[in-house]
Amino acid sequence: MTTEAVRADGGRTSVLRHNRQFRLLWVGQTLSGFGSSMAGVALPLVLLAGGHPPTSVAAVTTVVAVTGLLVRIPAGILSDHQDQRRLVIACDLVRLVVSASVALFLLAGPLPMWLAIVAVIASASAMEVFKPSQFQLIRRVVRSEQIPSAVSLNQARAYGVSMAGPAAGGLLVGVYPALPFAVDAVTFLASALCVAAMVSRKRAATAPPKDPAVPEPAMAPPAPPGPEPVRQAPAAGFRDRLTVGFRHLAHDPFLRRSTVFFSGMTVVFSMFGSALMLGVGDRPGGAAAVGYAFSSAAMAGLLGSLAAPFLQRRLPLPVLVASGPAAAGALLTLAWLSGSTLAFVAAFSAMSLLVPAINAAVVSVMATSVPPEIYGRVTTANDFVVQLLQPCAPLAAALLLTTSSLAVTALVLAVSYLVLALLAFTLPTPTAAPIAPQEPTRSDA
Repeated sequence: MTTEAVRADGGRTSVLRHNRQFRLLWVGQTLSGFGSSMAGVALPLVLLAGGHPPTSVAAVTTVVAVTGLLVRIPAGILSDHQDQRRLVIACDLVRLVVSASVALFLLAGPLPMWLAIVAVIASASAMEVFKPSQFQLIRRVVRSEQIPSAVSLNQARAYGVSMAGPAAGGLLVGVYPALPFAVDAVTFLASALCVAAMVSRKRAATAPPKDPAVPEPAMAPPAPPGPEPVRQAPAAGFRDRLTVGFRHLAHDPFLRRSTVFFSGMTVVFSMFGSALMLGVGDRPGGAAAVGYAFSSAAMAGLLGSLAAPFLQRRLPLPVLVASGPAAAGALLTLAWLSGSTLAFVAAFSAMSLLVPAINAAVVSVMATSVPPEIYGRVTTANDFVVQLLQPCAPLAAALLLTTSSLAVTALVLAVSYLVLALLAFTLPTPTAAPIAPQEPTRSDA
């Protein structure tokens, strides 16, 4: 695509497909995400096959959640103060070693529980550092007007591997228990190589290419000699660096309100998924309905991710954010009135379709409003707050189902979603901040 065409459409369609560095990052993370999706299914299977009780296997999942909460904020600090490209490569190499170690132990015999716990702690910690560092890289190699498209492609990638990875993991475990972890290690190596190839070693500068149509600004005359500059204040202490993400969330009106909104969305959606599993699964034909619901939700999420840039251009932000909970609330109300399991399942699929578009819109706003030097800490603080109450959601759904019925649970979920839809219209207009300089890209046109 020519430069003139890029200017004509605001740079939205030029392409990410011609951006070599984004392509390398996307392909590498697609491979590693596929491997992780396989390993995530394979690990509990090999632990159960090794004779470990289900309670111990379930505890491994709890360790992952706790590790994520503990490491998330320090990971944001690290991402803001270190080179993000090196951090992404280091995280891939750490997870490569973890997966290779698990594969080697499985070649010798059953996997010991202590190694499984060490493996998930190391992998979860690396993942928490990886997430903000990877998006910082995207901000460096993608133009600001293309960020919504980049976010949607990343989400589509995640949904795609979540559809294919678990099936492949289960198949490979049946062939040989160590195989999915060996493949996972290879995918992390491929990902690290892709990220290492992103930026040329002899890169001349980090500033974007100059546009010949834009005249150079006049050179300012040298300043006359004057008094020595005032000594700067001492650098912020560790406490200030640790809490700057939370303080930014608290002081930015849009981020403060959207964080509260997504905290509610996360809890209600987790309750919804648990209610679907527990309330529909024990009915005649319920297992098939649950399987259909989660499969269709994954497909809906993939479609919603691909449609996100189009929806962001066509709908005002409050309308887009309100669309998901409004649709789910309407379908859940129908499920309450009619007692229809199909309406309950349809509401879950509708929510899964629109959540990626909503998430992409808000992530794009954060990418253009949060200063780059604190972006890692702000996003990890946001994730921490949003997911803090999520572990309570399955218990709340179970209590609702045991004390009432699926119809009443549908009503509670419907009211919750309709309240969230109303809250979406109270989101203030976000403010924009300068984007970090874009890395030079090489077009393959």
